[in-house]
Amino acid sequence: MATITCTRFTEEYQLFEELGKGAFSVVRRCVKVLAGQEYAAKIINTKKLSARDHQKLEREARICRLLKHPNIVRLHDSISEEGHHYLIFDL
Repeated sequence: MATITCTRFTEEYQLFEELGKGAFSVVRRCVKVLAGQEYAAKIINTKKLSARDHQKLEREARICRLLKHPNIVRLHDSISEEGHHYLIFDL
């Protein structure tokens, strides 16, 4: 029997179709379950990242939190879990 692991991300968001893909990440449409709001989840596989890449990821999240402009997608949430980091942006 398979074990289902519940995490903060899987408790709060439901994933849907893939919107894009890169070397270390994939972007998928997601919905915040309680609010019904749609977002884009950038899912980074942190197992493949070096220590320097981890620092860059944290820097990206910090910078995205500060950006407030009508032409830049807003970062709503940043969730770090075992093996993956999730950046939740406007869709």
